[in-house]
Amino acid sequence: MKKQRIQLIVLVVILLGFVGGYFGLKTYNKNAEAKESEPKYTALSLTDDDVITKLYVKNVNGEFELVKKDDDTWNLSSDETIDIDEDKIKTKINSLKTITSDQVVDGAENLADYGLDDPAITIKMTLADGTEHTLKIGDYNQTASAYYMTIDDISTIYTVSSTLNSNFSFAQDSIIAEASEDAGNSTDAETSADAEGSGSEDTTDSDSTTEASESDKNE
Repeated sequence: MKKQRIQLIVLVVILLGFVGGYFGLKTYNKNAEAKESEPKYTALSLTDDDVITKLYVKNVNGEFELVKKDDDTWNLSSDETIDIDEDKIKTKINSLKTITSDQVVDGAENLADYGLDDPAITIKMTLADGTEHTLKIGDYNQTASAYYMTIDDISTIYTVSSTLNSNFSFAQDSIIAEASEDAGNSTDAETSADAEGSGSEDTTDSDSTTEASESDKNE
């Protein structure tokens, strides 16, 4: 009986050891995966004080420049009368403030191998203090699921997520603010009022013609 109790205790201890080892290994693997998923390099990091005041973009849809005004709204340099969708611009600007990379290529000899000799997208940003940064986005690497990019110093090539490429592949028309619904309703109301006014005038003219005709008959 005593021997069986000792064996049972030993089995419980072994079982607890296996359970503890399993959860310990699971926690270790989870931490290792989280560490591997963290970006290894920082291509660009701007602080809240680094305010972007000018943005030049060149892509397959054309090239255009946006300038930030004193009231923090944005305008096209080519036509300041065009209203810009501020939310869309802010989203694009925010994606530039911190750019991370999982891989880098140092000392690349031929930029054409990465599509950077004639980049698909060129982005030039100017900060409030006059500092300038130039980003160039080239080919897509299917294995890494990322695009090749250089920033300022072309001797280092970064791999960046497709988000940056998507944010700056836009056409100029896509950032123009749409006419508000209220403005459309106002125009419709004015058109309706004009139509009613015209109808009233037609009715008045018709009544006058009828009265004149009846008067001629009486005479």
